[in-house]
Amino acid sequence: MTIWFLAAAAAMALFVAVLVRTSYQYKLDQQTVTLDRLPLSFDGTTLLLITDIHRRRISDEVIEGLAASGGADLVLIGGDLRERRVPLARSRSNIKQLSRIAPVYMVYGNHDYDEDMRPLEVMLTEERVRLLINEAVVLEQRDGSRIRLAGVDDPRLERDRLDVALSEPAAADGSQHLFTIVLAHDPILIDRMSAQQREEVDLVLSGHTHGGQIALPYFGPVLRGSEDSGYWRGWFDFTAQQITGASRGPRLFVSCGFGTSRLPIRLLAPAQYHRITLRSASVPPALSQ
Repeated sequence: MTIWFLAAAAAMALFVAVLVRTSYQYKLDQQTVTLDRLPLSFDGTTLLLITDIHRRRISDEVIEGLAASGGADLVLIGGDLRERRVPLARSRSNIKQLSRIAPVYMVYGNHDYDEDMRPLEVMLTEERVRLLINEAVVLEQRDGSRIRLAGVDDPRLERDRLDVALSEPAAADGSQHLFTIVLAHDPILIDRMSAQQREEVDLVLSGHTHGGQIALPYFGPVLRGSEDSGYWRGWFDFTAQQITGASRGPRLFVSCGFGTSRLPIRLLAPAQYHRITLRSASVPPALSQ
């Protein structure tokens, strides 16, 4: 009995060690998404999406790996830069690392509110991070074409105001549609969007779920809370329902995240950060290859 107990304990310890090691094996995930309303001049724009950093440190190896893959035009932090008892110096170091790649835009996640916000906000201002708290910025090309990057405060804490974020600015030509990317920590935002907002938004980028952290084949995430959105990882497509019928709505991408919460373990939910290439549907197929 003692031998079997020791063998079982050793096997369990080895299994846990594998889960911990897996949680530190960061994967650069390459994605390409074709979007109908993306202006032709923005075709090929690359985004670095990284969410849920929590207690982790972004190493030179991570940054150099991204640079070797072509870098990115924008860095988007999808919330949970930190959590309780994470030193401000560590968060600053992570921001400095990401700033080596491209200008940084960020939204807050629920764990960013674990401690006093003022020191965090001061640091982000000092490091020239553009916080998007229920607001939007417009990115413009030399030919005058524009897209909108909107960000909402944490949906899980019900701080999101997408209506405010989308209220300005309007499209340059006076039309209602300006190609729009929304950055939101929690994908639950998609279920709160009105039909009009779904028509207005082209792409939603989020995290929060960690892919469940512990998942099983076919079953998916092991731990499912009553408030979970069901959008665990990857791509989801939506339509905007109207009286006249259904029109195409936004695409949603959910990251498994970079760090972990509670226990530093992962199974079939890789620690990841993403290089997302935007492609315009207006590009002829021969030129898009």
